[in-house]
Amino acid sequence: MYYLGVDCGGTKSAFLLGDEHGKVYARYRSGGCIIMDARKEGLKETLEEGIGEVCRQAGIHKNEIACMGLGISCYGEGEGTEEETWQACQEVLSPDRVVCQCDTYVGWAGSLCFHSGINIISGTGAIAFGVNDKGEIARSSGWGAGYDEGSCTWHGKKLVEAYTRQADGRAKRTKLYHMFREYFGIQGDDEHFVVTLNRQIVQAGKFAELQRLLKEICMAGDGVAKSIYEEGARELWMSVEAVAGKLRLTGSAYPVSYSGGLFKSGECILEPFGKLVEAGGGVLTLPANEPDAGALMMAIKEKNPDFNADKFKLKE
Repeated sequence: MYYLGVDCGGTKSAFLLGDEHGKVYARYRSGGCIIMDARKEGLKETLEEGIGEVCRQAGIHKNEIACMGLGISCYGEGEGTEEETWQACQEVLSPDRVVCQCDTYVGWAGSLCFHSGINIISGTGAIAFGVNDKGEIARSSGWGAGYDEGSCTWHGKKLVEAYTRQADGRAKRTKLYHMFREYFGIQGDDEHFVVTLNRQIVQAGKFAELQRLLKEICMAGDGVAKSIYEEGARELWMSVEAVAGKLRLTGSAYPVSYSGGLFKSGECILEPFGKLVEAGGGVLTLPANEPDAGALMMAIKEKNPDFNADKFKLKE
């Protein structure tokens, strides 16, 4: 049987068509979709595009999809978000073939295979989401990309802040200053970057993408870039610690996993974050699966309650 997992976040929407054995039939990525912004019609358009594309790749009709698991940003976090999500889904597939949750849930489901523990997401925004053995859930942060400390957006803003401080003499110039200028092709005075900063980054909402440049600068040995990741790790840990307290996990070696674009920076963030997790009584745990696979697993589990997620591995 065919199952579809959909992970919709602020930056991208990932579609994964597979079966209960982990065989992958198709993948597709489109632009981000947040239900609070897109509302019913925007989500419906995103789903129709993605479902149409994976079905075309696999050579099947959408009626052959046994169930779709959707994890979408802001689900249940604003008036009408749950209702509009369901309405959009049910106009694309029949109601008995849909299961919906927030994107934080599918991040946790993929990373920890539905087991007790905490998953920290750091992408456009950042949020910690956890579940204990009683099935109780808790979250911390996730107020919005402009507010979420430790997110890719936050790291990008910190990078620009460090550059501007070095550019105008408030801080000593390091590799960060020179690599930043090279990346943006700044030839003249630093002040000329003001227009680019406001038009191409601030107004276009591109701060999150600058995390990739921050990684390059950090890997080049820049101490300022390293300190930004260390500060980001502390912010993320505070969210994890808050969730652990709410779920009463602090007396055990509870697993802490992760997902989102920030963690593609590897040891730049994982080293400082891992130290904080271990010092706080948690166990940094390699994610078993990505969030889109978590959404796929959620769909399978909806139709097969005895589904063993621990043995589930994707076969591309």
